[in-house]
Amino acid sequence: MKPILLLLTVFSFASVASEPLSPLEVKEVQKLLAEAASKAKYVDEICEMPISAEKFKELSKIKAFSEGYETIEGISWEAVKDIALKEYDELKKQAPDGQYCDKYLADLKGNYRFLKDTSGK
Repeated sequence: MKPILLLLTVFSFASVASEPLSPLEVKEVQKLLAEAASKAKYVDEICEMPISAEKFKELSKIKAFSEGYETIEGISWEAVKDIALKEYDELKKQAPDGQYCDKYLADLKGNYRFLKDTSGK
């Protein structure tokens, strides 16, 4: 009986997780991910700590889930990229000499404490 209940539980979570985002949620998630992407680009470009695009996409799923969204399916990565580039340009104007590096690196470590530090620092 327990295996059946476990299996049903897994299937129910899988069906909930596959529900698509509403149009409003898509915009909210895109904005959320664009903000994270602009900070990641700042860390990559200004702080000289590379973050791969693939790793960012994987972390995006975690970020969205931590904010209460069950999926990122249906978002437009082009829209995320466009918004993120505008936000990055603004960050670069505000802090061109890496003034936000410590804060954003601490934020990354705080949000993703379970990740292994590979920076060597």
